[in-house]
Amino acid sequence: MDDLACLSPPERVTRWAQLLEQVDSRIRERAEGRVDWVRLKINLIRKGRAMEVYSAADAAVRTATFVAELHRQGIAREVAEVLPSADELVRACLAEIRIPPEKALTRGVFEDLDVNAIRRTRQAKILVDAAEKHAARLVDPRVAAELRRWTALKPYLV
Repeated sequence: MDDLACLSPPERVTRWAQLLEQVDSRIRERAEGRVDWVRLKINLIRKGRAMEVYSAADAAVRTATFVAELHRQGIAREVAEVLPSADELVRACLAEIRIPPEKALTRGVFEDLDVNAIRRTRQAKILVDAAEKHAARLVDPRVAAELRRWTALKPYLV
């Protein structure tokens, strides 16, 4: 992994994606050692954030999407000991939303928005999408209420 630090940012992202795909294939192919492969994938996502391969928002989406896929495939119970909770995943996604709910922008006011505002609303929608995959497993009622609030605003995000 140290050699990744020497790569340019685009090369680092490409190499990191290849590494994650190799881990994904191990998770899909083998039940033996799957817990270790899942642990490695979660740690690689965290390390990727620390190495600035991608942003904190991207790391939250990647982690939430990965865990949701494990649930969808019926693998999550087998590896539950190493998975973040639904509350942790949703909290991480919602924490990365860079606009307050009361300023969620609607699709009808594009001409008044700068490109950064549009990007923030798009990122908010991506984060809400990733968080929603875990709504049924939430335990903390405050997290559930915050997710419902953002889910209600999602149609207004770009």
